[in-house]
Amino acid sequence: RARVHAIEARVRYDERGVAMPSFRDRAHADARAARSAPAYAHPTAKERESMAQMRAWLARDGLALPRTMTHAECGGEERALLKFVRARKSAEKSYEMLRNTLAWRARERVDACLSEPIDDDKLKHVERIPAYYAGFGKTGHPIYVEHTAVIPWPTILEHMTADEFLKSQVQTLEWQASVVYPEASRRAGEPITQVINVWDLKGLTMSGFTSEIRAFVKKASAVAQDNYPEGLYAAYIVNAPKIFSFVWAVVKQFLDAKTVAKVHIYGSGSKMYEKLLDRLGPATLLRKEMLCCRTKEIGEAEAAAGLQPAHGATQEWIKSQLKGEEPTGGAAPGSLRRESSTQNLYDVFFDAASELPPSSMTERELERYATTKDSFGLASEQPDALAPDVVDEKQKCCKCC
Repeated sequence: RARVHAIEARVRYDERGVAMPSFRDRAHADARAARSAPAYAHPTAKERESMAQMRAWLARDGLALPRTMTHAECGGEERALLKFVRARKSAEKSYEMLRNTLAWRARERVDACLSEPIDDDKLKHVERIPAYYAGFGKTGHPIYVEHTAVIPWPTILEHMTADEFLKSQVQTLEWQASVVYPEASRRAGEPITQVINVWDLKGLTMSGFTSEIRAFVKKASAVAQDNYPEGLYAAYIVNAPKIFSFVWAVVKQFLDAKTVAKVHIYGSGSKMYEKLLDRLGPATLLRKEMLCCRTKEIGEAEAAAGLQPAHGATQEWIKSQLKGEEPTGGAAPGSLRRESSTQNLYDVFFDAASELPPSSMTERELERYATTKDSFGLASEQPDALAPDVVDEKQKCCKCC
């Protein structure tokens, strides 16, 4: 009886005398909501109005979304329109973006690009890009890990034109939309149209970030940002050098809150990997030795696990399709286990935010670093590779090496 009275004493009532839910009750409700939350929020009434208006304008202008943009497993036309609406908010701006994308796809023959493999002498350079699909996250999104600092940009720039590289980049984006996302959607039992990026910055400095590389990366980032909106679910930056924390403190002031909330900066070592693994979940194929290794060892753990670089996998898939064969590797290998929790709902991360300098900068500091925003691909909803720099082959990412 005393226990009952104690519980009743803690119950709060509203002005109508109705018992209000306790904190624990709210926590349980939040957990239930998290388990039922879709991977991509359903459209609001206002967004549906914008989508209806865009359909009317498409009909008026004699335009239609191609099949390559409206895969049934990925939500069809509704999801495609919704992503443009959320990228530009208003119906007018969203339709302008969509119309420009359709014109770009027609001009560059994007809908046919997965039937046109690049030449072998070009392939040998792009397939060396150390970027891999490594299973799936807790919410079903494919995980894309990239070792940014060791991308062989000098070799790529020497042997490929910007247009040749952009073609291979677009092919990988189209392969992601046509193969990776449908596979993820089938595994998750709901449309999946976003990716989790893990950027490994081990070995990254700023001194070798040449204007030529900046222009190259900026152009590739613009293609993704302008034509593949709402492609990023979350981004984790690991093994970030100290200089990056300062740069990010400045860069994030120029970004909208939605984009900033998706980017999480982690440190290095065992603690970093444990926290990252906790965020990604058991369906990831990302292993500790893939991130906690010497610079010269990058890619060895992925090869041992049977992971194929994404650009190379794209070209292999194209060639297999032309031959009428099944590709040897899956789109994003690994089993999927759908999981959620209250912690996922609130998205509380252990990251480097508490170690960053204050966001307030002097006018001189802001002027000095104002150009940083254009140097990094973080503003894009589908961020591209950050540009690398001189890499110290002896550098280690953590004390465990």
